[in-house]
Amino acid sequence: MEPVREDAGIAIAYRLLWLAVVFDLLAFGIGFDWDRRWHATHAFEDFFSPPHLFIYSMHLCATITLAYLAFTPDLRRWFGPTFRLPIVPFPIPGAIGLAGAGFAVVALAGMIDAIWHTMFGLDETGWSFPHSMLGWGLFVAFLGITSCRVALREWRPIGWPSALVFGYLIAATSAERFAGPLATNLSPEVVRYVSRIPVLAAEPAFQHTTRIYLVAGIDRSNSLFVPLISLSAGMMLGLLHSFSARRWLTIGISALLSWTSTLIPFLIPAVVVAIGGDRRGSPAVWPLAAVGFAFTTAAIWEGTPLGTLAGVPLFILGSLLANWIWGVVAVPTRRGVLALTALAGLAIPALTGTLDLALRARIP
Repeated sequence: MEPVREDAGIAIAYRLLWLAVVFDLLAFGIGFDWDRRWHATHAFEDFFSPPHLFIYSMHLCATITLAYLAFTPDLRRWFGPTFRLPIVPFPIPGAIGLAGAGFAVVALAGMIDAIWHTMFGLDETGWSFPHSMLGWGLFVAFLGITSCRVALREWRPIGWPSALVFGYLIAATSAERFAGPLATNLSPEVVRYVSRIPVLAAEPAFQHTTRIYLVAGIDRSNSLFVPLISLSAGMMLGLLHSFSARRWLTIGISALLSWTSTLIPFLIPAVVVAIGGDRRGSPAVWPLAAVGFAFTTAAIWEGTPLGTLAGVPLFILGSLLANWIWGVVAVPTRRGVLALTALAGLAIPALTGTLDLALRARIP
C-alpha cells in the first residue's frame, strides 16, 4: 500500500499547487482588470471596493492553500530540500519558502496600500512604495510558485500545459518590472486622455498623479524608457529560457506580451534566442538579441540615441541577473530566498518609493 499512498500524496500536492495558481490568476488576472475598469466608472470612496475585496480574497485563498501544503508533512516533503526560519517550527522546503515570502510581501503591500488610499485616495503613481511592493511581491510569489512546480518535476514532468501557464506567470510579472509607469503610460496624450474620463476628471487626487506624470515625463517618450525596458526584457527572456528551452514557448509567450503591452517588441529578441539557443553554445546570441530589442523599441517609441545604446548592455545585464534569480528558483536555499526577497520585495520598492515621494514634493 505504500506506493499507492505515495502516489496519492504527490497527486494531492500537485493539485493543491495548481489550485493556488488558479486563485492567484483570478486575483491578479481578472481582479486587476476589474479594478482598472471600476476606477474609470465609479467615484473613489475607500480602499474596500468590490474589485479590491475580490483581489485580496482570492489571494488569501491562495495563501491558505500554500499554508496547507507547508503545514502538512506528507505534502511538503515533495517540494525539495528544506531550511529553517526563526518563526516556523519545522524545516520548510525552499520552494514553498520562496513562494511564501512573495505572498507575505504581497499581503504587506496590500495593507500599506489600504493605508495609502485611505490617506490620499487615487493620488498614487506606479512607483509609490505600496504599488511597487505589490508588483515586485507578485514577481517573487510567482517565482516561488514556479519553484514549487520545478521541485515536483521528478514525479510530474513539466508538460506543455505547465510550461505554458508557469512560463506566462514568469514572463508577465518580469517583462516590464524595472520600467514601471514608464512602460504603462504610453504617451502624454494617453495620460491626458485618461485624466479626462469624467469620473477621474472629478478626482483632485487623481489629477495630481496626472500632473506628476506629465511634468516629469513619465511615459514611453522618456529617455529612460528604452534602457529600463531593455533591462526588464533581458531578465524576462533569461528567466523564460532557463525555465524551458521549448522554442514555441519562448516565441509564443513573447508574441503575446508584445501584443498585450501595446508594441513593446519582446518578440524580436525571443526569436533570436529561440534560434540561437544556449549562451555557451553561441555567445553572440544575447548581444544580438539585445541590439534587436533596444533598436527596435527605440524606433517604435522614438528613443534617444544614448538611451538606445544604453539599452544593449542593460538587456545583457538583465539576462545575467536572470541567471542568478533562476539559481534561487531552481535551488532555493535560505540565503538565496532571503536575499531575493529583501532585494526585490523591499529594497527596490523603497528606492522607487523615495523617487515617488521626491516627485510628489516637487510637483504640486
